[in-house]
Amino acid sequence: MTGEMEKKDKEKQDKGKAMKKTQYAVICTFVAMMAFLIVCSLFVDSDGFSPFENRYLSKKPVLTAADVFSGKYMDGYETFLLDNFLLRDLSVMGFQAYANLLYLDLFTSSEMVLANVDVDDFVRAGGQEGVMGTVDGGGPSDPGNGGAFDSGGAAPGPGGLQPADGNTDAGGGGTAGTSAGGAQQWSGNGQGACEGGLPAYGGEAEGGQAAQAGTPGGQESAAQQEGQPAGQGQADRQNDGSGSADGTPAIREQADEQLTNSLIIAGDRVMMPTGAYNLKAFGGILSEFADIMPHLNLYSITGPTSAAFYASKKYSTGSYDQSKAESIIAQHADGVTVVKVFDRLMEHRDEHIYFRSDVHWTALGAYYAYTAFCEVSGQEAADLDEDFTKGTYEPFLGGLYAQIYKMPQASRLKNNPEKLDYYIPKIGHQLTLYKMGNLKEPYKVDSIINTNFKSLGAYKYSCFAWGDQRIERIDTDNPNGRKLLVIKDSYGSALVPFLVHNYSLIYVIDPKGFNNEGCLEFDAKKLINEEGIDDVLFCFSIYGSGRQIIRDSLRSLLLR
Repeated sequence: MTGEMEKKDKEKQDKGKAMKKTQYAVICTFVAMMAFLIVCSLFVDSDGFSPFENRYLSKKPVLTAADVFSGKYMDGYETFLLDNFLLRDLSVMGFQAYANLLYLDLFTSSEMVLANVDVDDFVRAGGQEGVMGTVDGGGPSDPGNGGAFDSGGAAPGPGGLQPADGNTDAGGGGTAGTSAGGAQQWSGNGQGACEGGLPAYGGEAEGGQAAQAGTPGGQESAAQQEGQPAGQGQADRQNDGSGSADGTPAIREQADEQLTNSLIIAGDRVMMPTGAYNLKAFGGILSEFADIMPHLNLYSITGPTSAAFYASKKYSTGSYDQSKAESIIAQHADGVTVVKVFDRLMEHRDEHIYFRSDVHWTALGAYYAYTAFCEVSGQEAADLDEDFTKGTYEPFLGGLYAQIYKMPQASRLKNNPEKLDYYIPKIGHQLTLYKMGNLKEPYKVDSIINTNFKSLGAYKYSCFAWGDQRIERIDTDNPNGRKLLVIKDSYGSALVPFLVHNYSLIYVIDPKGFNNEGCLEFDAKKLINEEGIDDVLFCFSIYGSGRQIIRDSLRSLLLR
């Protein structure tokens, strides 16, 4: 018995030793692998664009003594390592596959609100400025020179997304058509605008405390019925003491706080809700410009977001009613013809007029806005089939997908990607871009559509008119001698190619790149007089029209 017990004890000891050796081997192997990955990661460089996340990855920071002592260098290097460690793509693919397995998409008709979206970084990385460095097939240039894609400002993974109120019945949202909500916001100061810095969507702006959009019981206040958030009337009578770009007091911004920094997912589309806010001042600027230059034909197009057509009534009526925007601007923009595009788009809501995964309308949606403009300006609209050469890029996943790619709901978009159609005018035309926006460093490109989609990364919408360049000039073979100036944000980019058929000369200006602190000085009136411009078309998204930075830029560009 004693011998058997000793034998068993020895067997246990041997097993324990063997188990410890196995554990040590596993631990040492794991530590060795981690050490190997860490050491190798120290020598990797940025992979550039991540197709799995639909965003640009962070670049390795430049080592400077000041950044080391301030801690900025280590913060930047940590972000760089997180974006560029070895086998990162495989890790991201594995996570997405795991999330898809866990998520049973049984409620595709439901409507979910996601809060805490970093719209600042999203817009900064969203191709809202032009791509100046892709003419020769190279990579995008520095944003300070007109490029959009500083990967240091790329949209981060939306790990902080949180459901705001769970799933709600989509009601009229349904799944008809395809769309994506728009979100281009501008910074609250000139420096940020010039460098691409942008404030959070619908949050505080110009130092103003955001006001609650809705009143108890869902009733609209009088200010909201006029296209302003609650409290705007009082804000219009106060100023925060800061000056605008042209020396006038800046008005304290008020914003809709109900869905601040939020997205709506309904079926296989992502949208951004908004309302007709802060549009009185925008119309007033256009009216002042009409008084200064009464000989011009002035037109205004306000681009709605897709939420106006595809979100449930909860997010498309009341304080979110975008259909009021055109009438509000028209009431305050004397001397300006407001083009009624909202009803025209509503007629075609079952067509592919908005992207499902991006912030903008599609080329088809922009075409319908173009036809409405031609009607009010007394021109014949070009035929979409006869007068253009159609091209298609697919599969396409836009900037809004980059905000939700970590969420299981993103599989709705990834498993059902959309396409990007573009239309190149058949009429002869030559597009000239000006690198610095001063008309002194021009270079020409082959077509009004940038078809080098690889260089555009996630932000392929900026293929239209080469994105938001500071200044563009388009010479066409149209012999009518009519000349147009387009002043726009990114919504206008998709509209410009259609206008080529109607004008001999077109200038295109992105106002936010001028006359703010640290930006170029420019007077649009001088260009208008020297070139003999006949028509001026303002084309802004509904949220761009309500932003302080746009109003400041327009004042200094047009009223100085």
